[in-house]
Amino acid sequence: MFVELLAEGSSHTVPAELVHLDAWISDRELPFTTAIDPAGVGMRIVEQLSPRENAFLVELSTMKVLFRTTSPSALYQKLDAL
Repeated sequence: MFVELLAEGSSHTVPAELVHLDAWISDRELPFTTAIDPAGVGMRIVEQLSPRENAFLVELSTMKVLFRTTSPSALYQKLDAL
């Protein structure tokens, strides 16, 4: 399962809103779940996860993070090893 989180809206200091999310998904024709922070909570994605792109490998049954990287291509090797 792939999930993408969109943090930034019209600038890197403005939280993404539904209009940004819809444009992001359509422009890139994303075939997987993409989400933003709930309205009014600020930029939790950036504050709690990282201020830069990250990829996580999560074991869904336990929700344990097995691997975290700032290079999505490094994640592919881990997926192939499963």
